[in-house]
Amino acid sequence: MIKADAVLLDVDGTLWDSTEVVAEAWMQALKEQGIERKITGAQLKGLFGKPMNVIADLLLPEIAEDKRYEVLDRCMEQEEKALNENTKDIAYPGVVDTIRSLSEQIPVCIVSNCQSGYIELVMKKLGITDVIADHECFGNSGLQKRDNIALVAARNGYKAPVYVGDIRSDMEAARGAGIPFIHAAYGFGHVEGEDARIERFAELPGVLGIDIGTAVDAYTVVDQFTGVERYTAVDSYAQVKAMTDLAETEKGIAQVERELMTLAIAARKCAYAPYSGYQVGAALLTEDGRVYIGGNIENASYGATNCAERTAAFKAVSEGARRFRMIAIAGGKGEHLNYAYPCGICRQVLREFSDPKRMLVLVGISPTEYKRYTLEELLPNSFGPDHLEG
Repeated sequence: MIKADAVLLDVDGTLWDSTEVVAEAWMQALKEQGIERKITGAQLKGLFGKPMNVIADLLLPEIAEDKRYEVLDRCMEQEEKALNENTKDIAYPGVVDTIRSLSEQIPVCIVSNCQSGYIELVMKKLGITDVIADHECFGNSGLQKRDNIALVAARNGYKAPVYVGDIRSDMEAARGAGIPFIHAAYGFGHVEGEDARIERFAELPGVLGIDIGTAVDAYTVVDQFTGVERYTAVDSYAQVKAMTDLAETEKGIAQVERELMTLAIAARKCAYAPYSGYQVGAALLTEDGRVYIGGNIENASYGATNCAERTAAFKAVSEGARRFRMIAIAGGKGEHLNYAYPCGICRQVLREFSDPKRMLVLVGISPTEYKRYTLEELLPNSFGPDHLEG
């Protein structure tokens, strides 16, 4: 555990992965200047983290020095436009929620070797501008990262800050500033000799000895229950029926949705997906207040594969539940989550045991980042058991 009085964060490879978006933008900018050049996200991962003038020297060595920086400036302009227009989620899982929770207990700052305006763009796109205590970059100060780290610490009076980054030069900058370094091992680089490492951004509070609740520590939830066939809200939330009661109130429904999304993310650890590598977790709330989790279960024959939503639904029905109220779904490869919508068969199974106008389906990437639909929106003009009555 590292005791700190402030957390200073790197951007690319630590908070998000913008390399694919930026690669396209830079190629477009170069093309407009008559330069045909193939640039890949993988190539940029090896460049990001360096000062912008160094990137220009490495990327455009054949262009005269007095011209290459001007060319890179055009790339930056196109990059800013592309990132502002980008609608794809490029943040690492748990980043936004963790930062917001951390900021309530410790100052959170951003220090990067990027150009002027980039950190502001990142904060705006992630929706964290209001919780970042300070930020600094090479583009503003003209200083190297180690000096910017020291600058932010000095002007805020931080005595024991810590820096979080993903590449070796980040560690060297932290060492140069005389502070501990936490390696974001999911990022762009391999590092040895770090003071601590995190495999997911949501692990950061634990490394700092800060308790921010279970919402961002979802992966530990299922560890306690793996192998248990049924696991209900009473195991961890005391009063089961209270969840469906809360779901009927304007304030309470948000709490229920967050808890279900937390469990859905955690349930991915129960998934068996050796063929696709795409792990899905689902958390299903029944009308009588019970909560069932499920992961997708793949099969060598492929056709015998069962989705996470149906795993949770069949567990519920096999134990007597007959009416569903809400389901949360989270899916993705590795630690990168994207919006995993239920397939048509799963929608029909949910329809069998719910009122499509009342049943809510949450599809998310974090406990606070999700999209909400009624089942009727996802399965309009549906056929259900009510059509067979009479």
